[in-house]
Amino acid sequence: MTSIQKIELMALKEFREVAHEHNISFFLRGGSVMGAVKYGGFIPWDDDMDIAVPRDDYEKLLKVFSEEWSQNFWIASYTYGDQIHAYFPRLLIKEDLRIKEGLPKNNHLGFSIIDILPLDNVPNTWIGRKIFKYRVGILRALGAVWTVDIKDTIMIHSSFRQRAIKMIKWTGIQKFYTQNQVYDKLDKIYRKNWGRTAWKGTITGSLFDKELFPQKVWGKGKVVNFEDTQFRIPEQYDKYLKQLYGNNYASEEPAYKKSHLKDKRIQ
Repeated sequence: MTSIQKIELMALKEFREVAHEHNISFFLRGGSVMGAVKYGGFIPWDDDMDIAVPRDDYEKLLKVFSEEWSQNFWIASYTYGDQIHAYFPRLLIKEDLRIKEGLPKNNHLGFSIIDILPLDNVPNTWIGRKIFKYRVGILRALGAVWTVDIKDTIMIHSSFRQRAIKMIKWTGIQKFYTQNQVYDKLDKIYRKNWGRTAWKGTITGSLFDKELFPQKVWGKGKVVNFEDTQFRIPEQYDKYLKQLYGNNYASEEPAYKKSHLKDKRIQ
């Protein structure tokens, strides 16, 4: 493991202890699932972790982790009043530890190492999900307008979406809202009760609508080895990973190896 990955694992273990005390459950998400399945831990080049928290537990999490809970880590969220420029919270290394370990910054708040996304119900029908994705897509693009000029902010959007965001900014529509007001609108959509839904997802993540799945894909989760410990991943992890990364995820490495460190980003 790299020095960053060791700190990330320490952070997630500490996060898990506090979450367990408050009956907050979570899954590994995205590339962290890939790492668990393919490498038994971290993807070798990865420098962040991702988790998904079922909405009811996510609401508890926002309350529990708003207080001081660690000597080494903290969670930034727009709901706490932090200028995070993202809808979902991020777990960061406190500055004393970052400096002591000689770790870099990857955004204006310091060093973000874990993304925490809500796992939400979505509409059951194809047309319902289509409308849902359209509404979320528009608001996400609008919310990202304020991020364009923020130095060292993590940008999860593709180059195409970045151009679209700059075009929206050019229209001046952002003058009618604050970024947090847009996040509040997104939150209202995400938290909507869609009735008995058979679909769930983390559409607020970087892969957008690829992250929507039938509920059975998530299931109750499967506990698997991750480095020297264990975490829960989606129950049907093979279907999950194939939808996100392609049918050959187990045998191929991606041409684009994402990094949240500025000097490693592919422009």
